[in-house]
Formats: sequence, C-alpha cells, structure tokens
Amino acid sequence: MAPLPRTAPRIILATLNARYIHASLGLRYLLANLDRHGGAGLRAQTLLREYTISRPAHEVVADLLATLDDDVDTVQIVGFGVYIWNVTQTTEVIRLLKAARPDVKVVLGGPEVSHETDQQAITALADFVITGWGDVSFARLCRALIDGPRPLMKIIPGVQPDLDDITLPYQEYSDADLAHRLLYVEASRGCPFIMWNSFYSAPQGYSRSFFFKLKNVKSSKNVH
Repeated sequence: MAPLPRTAPRIILATLNARYIHASLGLRYLLANLDRHGGAGLRAQTLLREYTISRPAHEVVADLLATLDDDVDTVQIVGFGVYIWNVTQTTEVIRLLKAARPDVKVVLGGPEVSHETDQQAITALADFVITGWGDVSFARLCRALIDGPRPLMKIIPGVQPDLDDITLPYQEYSDADLAHRLLYVEASRGCPFIMWNSFYSAPQGYSRSFFFKLKNVKSSKNVH
C-alpha cells in the first residue's frame, strides 16, 4: 500500500525559548484565537514548533523546511515570537530560511519588534511585523494572506480587543507540556508603572494594566 501523502501546515508558529522547560504562552494565544478571529479552519492548518536558543540556526531551519510543503505556489506562513533573549538567534534563523525559501511569508511579533521597527535587522528580513497585541491581528493577517486581499502595509499595528474577546490558550498545552514544562497563567496584561526608559511601556510614557476575569482563567482547561 502506498504511503498516505503528507499534509503540510499552511501556518507554522515558531519561537526560540531560553530553555526547553519554558513553554511559549504567546504562541498558544495565537493558536487559540486563529479560528475565532481569522475564520474557521485556520487552527487546523497550523503547527506549533518550539526550539531553544542553544540550538544551531541551521538545525532550526532544516526542521522548518522539512515541515513546510515543497510547493512554492502555496501560501505558507511562519510566524516568529521575538523577545530580548532570542532576537539575535531568530535573526539568523530568518536569514537562512528566507535564503532557502524566499516564497515563505515571515511574520514577526512580540515585544522586541514592537518598537524601532525601521532600525532592526530582523524586521528588514521579515515580510510583515505585528506590533503590540497579536491575538486578533495575526489571525486576520493569515486569512488575508491565504484568501486575500493581501495587506499593503508591512508594519501592522496590533488590534487590542476587549479581554473577553480573547480565547484563553491553556487547552493548547499538551500532556507532555503539563508533565515536563513550566506553564504560565496570565491574569493580567500591561504594566501599572510609569517607565520612561522602557521600550515595553507605552510611547507616551505611561502604561496601563488589563485584567482577565479570574473566574474565566480558573475555569480554563489545564488550569488547576
């Protein structure tokens, strides 16, 4: 009997964690909200790939290339979560990935690429950058890239929804995650402090906090 054809994902969500034990909460938020904000079917076409910063860039790229479809005419998207601890390594991964597969659409998000987007090597390599919150905007961007119309702007300000409009991500943790990794539970977003010297605070020099309803967090799957 001939082997079944491999079904490659249209979307890969990837990041380089500091250590294996740290599971990416941000990517799981994007996973959990794909169908809600991008339309039915996106989540089923998406795969999560987590690496560590100690893994050589060429090995990360080889794994991504093996996961992607060989058809360059099919829109395929790789979204990277970029943070202060992985920006150098992720830049090299994207450089190698785009050299091998320039057709793949690279989307960046995360705090490290939400500011000074015109001054960073990593943003120059990417096709799109979502600044700020990505729960809604990443899903909408993926739908637009797959079905059209294609966005005209490279830098996309993230839509900040009401927290009740964000699907919590805890069901996206696997049994292996629960058994072997640190899982983060988010009760609020933002920062209550005024920090003029911080890139992660608001450009106006002040920040705000946004709180999830505790009953919703506590009732989520895998939160005990």
